[in-house]
Amino acid sequence: MRGMRRIQKKTSYDDAREILHQSEYGVLSTTCDDGMPYGVPLSFVLSGNALYFHSAAEGQKLDNILHDRRVCFTAVARAITLPDKLSVDYASAMAFGEARIVYGEAERQAAFRLLCEKYAPNKTEESLAAYLKQHAKNALVIRMDVEYISGKATR
Repeated sequence: MRGMRRIQKKTSYDDAREILHQSEYGVLSTTCDDGMPYGVPLSFVLSGNALYFHSAAEGQKLDNILHDRRVCFTAVARAITLPDKLSVDYASAMAFGEARIVYGEAERQAAFRLLCEKYAPNKTEESLAAYLKQHAKNALVIRMDVEYISGKATR
């Protein structure tokens, strides 16, 4: 079995950021008011030292963030099963920090624009503006201020 094990390595800070940048989605982990952990898959965008998510105006995720701003976000940029080796070729990153609702309209609109540019890069400026006007008005933006990022990958 010894020869079947893949070598795991901790990534550098820059590599962990790149894993976050490349990932399509991740899981935001929060804590319920009774101490129960809660994880929810989300689309997101990394900008500077912040991760942005959009959210409904109510729900467990929001309740948890209002109760305890400390959160962890985990993203996997690559996960390829290697059946012959009983292993997985992967790259993942975890970000730790605090999350809060974005109230400033300029930052809110900028975050929605970044999310749209990531997930719909071929939209025209006109269609992007129309989409934001129609859909962004009823959604919240949550910003996670990243304090620490850790990554791990196989080689």
